Amino acid sequence: MKIKILQRYLLAEFLKYLAVALLSLAAFYIVVDFISNIGAFTKHSPDAGYVILYFLYKLPEIIYRMLPLSVLLSTLLTITFLNKNNEIMPVKSSGLSMFKFFMPLILTGIIISMSAFFLSNFIAVKTNILRRFVMQRYINKNSSYDIDSVYKYRTKDIMIHYKKYIITAKSLDPSKKVIKGVNIYAFDNDFILNKRYIAKEGYFKHNNLKLINGRIDKFEFKNKSEFSEKFFKNMEMPINLNLNFFKSYALKPEFLSITSLSKMLAVAKKTESGVSYILTGFYSKLSYPVINLILILIGISVGLLLEKKGGAPIAIGISIVFAFTWWIVNSIAMSLGESSQLNPLLAAFMADIIFLLFAVYLMADID
Repeated sequence: MKIKILQRYLLAEFLKYLAVALLSLAAFYIVVDFISNIGAFTKHSPDAGYVILYFLYKLPEIIYRMLPLSVLLSTLLTITFLNKNNEIMPVKSSGLSMFKFFMPLILTGIIISMSAFFLSNFIAVKTNILRRFVMQRYINKNSSYDIDSVYKYRTKDIMIHYKKYIITAKSLDPSKKVIKGVNIYAFDNDFILNKRYIAKEGYFKHNNLKLINGRIDKFEFKNKSEFSEKFFKNMEMPINLNLNFFKSYALKPEFLSITSLSKMLAVAKKTESGVSYILTGFYSKLSYPVINLILILIGISVGLLLEKKGGAPIAIGISIVFAFTWWIVNSIAMSLGESSQLNPLLAAFMADIIFLLFAVYLMADID
């Protein structure tokens, strides 16, 4: 019974420190962000209420980003003060496994990780779009900007990589599914240009792209340089395009849910372009929440190892070191994944795997 009381006390202390850490880090983030972008916030003299609204909409994203550091810091602080008050000793002397004693904290870590995933994909994505809308419409005074502007189609100066083709167009009319000022560059297996299709316009027809009023330029570079051209009124090319290819998905991950990334991935696989970049972002939506649980495991182990050494300053210092190390490893791995130099799944989970192995190593000796 006393152990259960201590477990409840442990959890209550952890949640208290977590709330304080999250609020403190979020406030610090907002202050730094405001000072860094004060020129943008004051350029058009917006109402102060819109600036406040902007940060309210950004708060879910801030919490999501600050959660891992807050979790590690609150875990270390909880165990540090339990050690200082000699409240760990009764548990050790009772013969109860340390792993079992800290099980409520581990289960809380699982809940936090699941909540972080939900926060990122179902709340923060929507509030991030709203804060971009507030920024553009009311702070930058762009009256033509609306919510749908975030995902509007690219209607001018279009360029798409589709399999062995590079397609450019001057404009797109989404309602008519027509692209105008079309240039299609066709390459061979060695990525050597062999044909260029120029057309006044083209439109989507079944699984093909139909070109109207144009010409074909044929190039020969293997034996000797030759060039020929042929004009046509209309022709069909085996290019399976639809409007999803022209959506403006050039957004940061915080504006895209895992569902949106799945749709982007389907488009990328058809074009055989940008698959690694999108897959890495997709898997990162799964890997980032998991680090919360891993950091709780590390926090428990490191906190017990410290025993009565140090206090809040030591806990803060260790938390910053771990957070910074994870960020460096994750940033390098993500860059390698996005550039196809590393498997996207491995790239997204690389930092998590390294930290998990470290956590398992430490947890093996906590009893």
